Amino acid sequence: MKKVFIDSSKIIKDNLLKIDEVNHHGYSITHFKVNETNEKLLKRIKGDYYTINFDYVSLQKKSKQIKKELMKILNNLFKNENPPKPLIIGLGNSSITCDSLGVNVTNKVMATNHFNDFLNIPKVALFNPEVTEKTGISSFSLIEMVVKKLKPTVIVMIDTLATNNENNLNNCIEINNTGIIPGSAIKENKKIDAKTFNIPVIAIGVPLVLEFNKNLYTTPNVANIIEITSNIISSALNDLFF
Repeated sequence: MKKVFIDSSKIIKDNLLKIDEVNHHGYSITHFKVNETNEKLLKRIKGDYYTINFDYVSLQKKSKQIKKELMKILNNLFKNENPPKPLIIGLGNSSITCDSLGVNVTNKVMATNHFNDFLNIPKVALFNPEVTEKTGISSFSLIEMVVKKLKPTVIVMIDTLATNNENNLNNCIEINNTGIIPGSAIKENKKIDAKTFNIPVIAIGVPLVLEFNKNLYTTPNVANIIEITSNIISSALNDLFF
């Protein structure tokens, strides 16, 4: 589990990065951009950070609209990758409910990398590296091996996020093109970004765990949140490629 990509509440307050915000009834979409001027000040990697915020009722009743907003963001981030050969990675521990978002998404995405007779569709590969405690191998090492073998043109990584802002818990989907650290609790793991394998990296996460006083907390309805958000993310990815 990872920290939230960017503390959107602080950025909105400071009004330093926000370049676009669209509000709908029950949900909103915000776009932040970190550039060379403010990346050192904010201690953030330069790139695009998107947040789709929603309340619980809207997540259930307006999931189709939220999916459309996610597709707009992904289309914008994928605009230079046509046709793409994506490697979609579901990070996390499938045995722990609150950490199983990534695997739940990849289980619902169509894999086509093994098809040789269909030349007009993207070659989509899926990979779930699980966690070091299960495999004895760091997620980074496993991902590195797969990337070297498949040679994708873009990596999409999905993971559960941990947040210290209770307003974000279960209430947003965050997307960036600046990368992520798989298994960040394991110190030897390395960040995966565009420089790691010289290909674009898009990260998608949902804050499903609250970090408070060095402890992690989740909510009784986390399984339901994962079911809905994994449907949204996987459906957006399937529609994006197919």
